[in-house]
Amino acid sequence: MFSKQRKEITHLKSKRTIETLFSEGNQITQKPLKLVCDRTHGSTLAIGFGVSKRLFPKAVDRNRVKRLMREQFKQLCSEADFAAFYGAGFFIYTKKSLPTLDALEAPMRLLIKQWRSLEESA
Repeated sequence: MFSKQRKEITHLKSKRTIETLFSEGNQITQKPLKLVCDRTHGSTLAIGFGVSKRLFPKAVDRNRVKRLMREQFKQLCSEADFAAFYGAGFFIYTKKSLPTLDALEAPMRLLIKQWRSLEESA
């Protein structure tokens, strides 16, 4: 999934972990993205990406949006000023139109910054 920090970043797959994340995690919204995050999940960074079936009935479109979000996260992580942090997070796309990679950059950068500030304040 991620080339530069493969050992530090994992997929968020476990149904139990995702349910716990949504019930106990913090929700941060920056249109068109929403981040549900929690910093208490282990010593790695676990990330998941999701798109509503109601917004995009075709699986091809949902997969494209998730692929774009993963690529944008990968680009943000490969920047020189990126500092590694730990926890679990799930990005959700909430707009009805297909995004571009450039349209996802600013909201995802702000969400990651807010997530990191939540970690430092706790």
